[in-house]
Amino acid sequence: MDASQVGEEIEAKLKHYRWWQRRYLAAPTDARVRERFERTVAALCAATGERCGREAASTAERRLRADRPPRRDGRPETRPTA
Repeated sequence: MDASQVGEEIEAKLKHYRWWQRRYLAAPTDARVRERFERTVAALCAATGERCGREAASTAERRLRADRPPRRDGRPETRPTA
């Protein structure tokens, strides 16, 4: 797997993580949502090599920022959060 595929995999796992995180925070007592969120956390942790979901998300975001070329105007790259 080359670096671009790894970056795409981590980006997809981070997107899934954020999506299920929002669902879990909205319905923390829903067992189905909790189970899916926990599986998503485990997948992100495996992809980043971290043991904690929050650390895995931070690591994924750092890696994705590092893979992006700098903006022409010198300002940091920002992405809208959904």
